[in-house]
Amino acid sequence: MESKGVGFCSVVAVLGIISAATGLAGEFTRVKASDISIQDDSCVYPSSPALALGIVSAVFAIITQVYISVTIGGCRYCCANDPTLNPASKLFSGLSRAATVIGVILLLAAAALNNKGGQVDSYGYFTCYVVKPGIFAAGGLALLSAVFGIVAYVALAPPATQTTTSPAVALPVGVNADPEKSPVPFLPQQHPNWQYA
Repeated sequence: MESKGVGFCSVVAVLGIISAATGLAGEFTRVKASDISIQDDSCVYPSSPALALGIVSAVFAIITQVYISVTIGGCRYCCANDPTLNPASKLFSGLSRAATVIGVILLLAAAALNNKGGQVDSYGYFTCYVVKPGIFAAGGLALLSAVFGIVAYVALAPPATQTTTSPAVALPVGVNADPEKSPVPFLPQQHPNWQYA
């Protein structure tokens, strides 16, 4: 892989790891039901960095997807009907976009619900909202999105071709000759004389 490809893979991997790490950190620091207290019919949430970590994770997931899209080919990457993209690249680019969208929606929803408040339910009890376990871990989808983006980039690259130093020469059938010792001369092509009126 050339240096451009290594650079692309490195940047995408680092962005995906940052997004996944901040999402997982948000999961570990999220507010749990046992942390909430109720005072004067309102929920009192402790301070938690989970909100900021969820937003940072979502932002890095979006940045990763934008970088993948721009590097692979801008609009060409977005267009499913582009004949120059091979099927594997189309598949993995679509999976990358889908993983990013799902991950960002889950991260932003978790960040919004982390300190939402409470309400009186149908039984007359006051309940406080908490984020269910595993929602902030959706930052891991950003890492999966980065992996799919790298695979799409690798599938997009044309295979390495071998270059030949001398053109192929056709020898007559049945001739046992070494082309280096007795090269076959190229005959000039005969063109009829065109007369212009």
